[in-house]
Amino acid sequence: MTLSLSLLDDPERLPIEWDDLVGQMAHPSPFLRRWWLSSVPQGTPAIVLIRRGGRLIGGAAFETDHVGPEAVGITRVRCLGQGSLAPDHLDVVSRPADTDEVTGAVIAWLRGSGARIIDLDGLAADGSLARALRPFITERTSAPWASLSDGADAYLSDRPGTLRSTVSRTTKRLIKAGATIGAVDATGEDDAARTRARRALADLHRLHDQRWAAESGFLDAWPRFHAAAMVGLASGDVVISQVVASDGTVVATELDLRCGDVVAFYQAGRSTDREWRGAGSALRADIIGRCAAAGATEYDMLRGDESYKADWATGSRELVRVRFGVGTSGRALHRAAVAWRRCAPRVQQARQLAHSRLSRP
Repeated sequence: MTLSLSLLDDPERLPIEWDDLVGQMAHPSPFLRRWWLSSVPQGTPAIVLIRRGGRLIGGAAFETDHVGPEAVGITRVRCLGQGSLAPDHLDVVSRPADTDEVTGAVIAWLRGSGARIIDLDGLAADGSLARALRPFITERTSAPWASLSDGADAYLSDRPGTLRSTVSRTTKRLIKAGATIGAVDATGEDDAARTRARRALADLHRLHDQRWAAESGFLDAWPRFHAAAMVGLASGDVVISQVVASDGTVVATELDLRCGDVVAFYQAGRSTDREWRGAGSALRADIIGRCAAAGATEYDMLRGDESYKADWATGSRELVRVRFGVGTSGRALHRAAVAWRRCAPRVQQARQLAHSRLSRP
C-alpha cells in the first residue's frame, strides 16, 4: 500500500495515535511526546507524518528557521525543541515493523527540493535516523543510565561505598533536622494542583540558578520549559521531588520525566549552604526507590558525562549530532561552516595571545 507524507506546523494538532507510536519505539523518548512538542518550538514546527492507507504509521518532529542575512540566508532544519532544552534519545517515531519505511520517507523529505541546512542534535546513535545519516555525524556524547530491573535495594547495594555512605548519613541527618523528602502532588487541572506546580517550578528555577548560574544554559529557555512542564505535571508525565527543610524552605529539587517504564532525570537544583550538603544524593536515592517500587525498570540520566553520574550509572548509550547541506547553496554553506569550526579555536587563541600582549605594560 502506498505511503503518503504530510507536514504539520501545529504540534497541538498531532493525533493521539502519535503518542501510541512513541510508546512502541525501541527506546521511547519523553521529548517526542505530544505534551513536550506542543510547548517547546523555537522556530516553525515541521512535523513529518507518514500514513499508509490513511493510517498513521510514524513520522519525525522537526522545526525550521532562517539562518544568515535575509537576502542570502537559507532554511535550517533542526529537531523540534533543539538547543538550550537539550532533548535527546531522538529518532523517527514508529512501530519497529514500520521503522525502515518511515525512515526512508523522512530521509527523502530531509533531502527534498530546495536549499537547506540539516542540523539534528540529540539523535540516539543506535536509532534508525542516526544510522541512516551516519556519514554526517559531527559530534558524539554519552548518556548514562541505570538498570532498576532487579529492584532498588539490589541497585543501591551495588553503588560505590562512598555514595551509599553519603546517602545513608545525609538521609539520617535530614530526618533528624526535621526535613522531609518526597514528590510534589501536582497532577490534575484544579487550581490547587496548578498552584503547587508553579511553586515547585519556581523553587527549581531558584535552586538551579543558585547551584549552576552561568554554567547552565537551561534557564535561557525557561518560558518554553515552564509551559511544557505545567502540562506534564498535570498529566503525571513530569514529577518534581523535593527536600523541604523544617521551616518549609525547599533546599533540593529534581525534575524527572516519565515515559513508559523509564524515568529520566532532566534537571535539578540544590542549596549551596554547607548544612544541606549531600541533599541532592539523598533525594535521588529516594526517587529511585519510589520509581522502582512503582515498576520503573530504568533511571535514565540523559546526555552528559558529568563525573557524578558515574556513581549512579550501570551503563551508557551514545547520542550524536548530524550536519549536512542540501542543494548547491546548502552544501556550500555547510562546507563554510565546517571550515569555520575547524579554524575557530586557532582564531580564538590568536585573539587571546594578542590581547595578552597588548595588555602588558
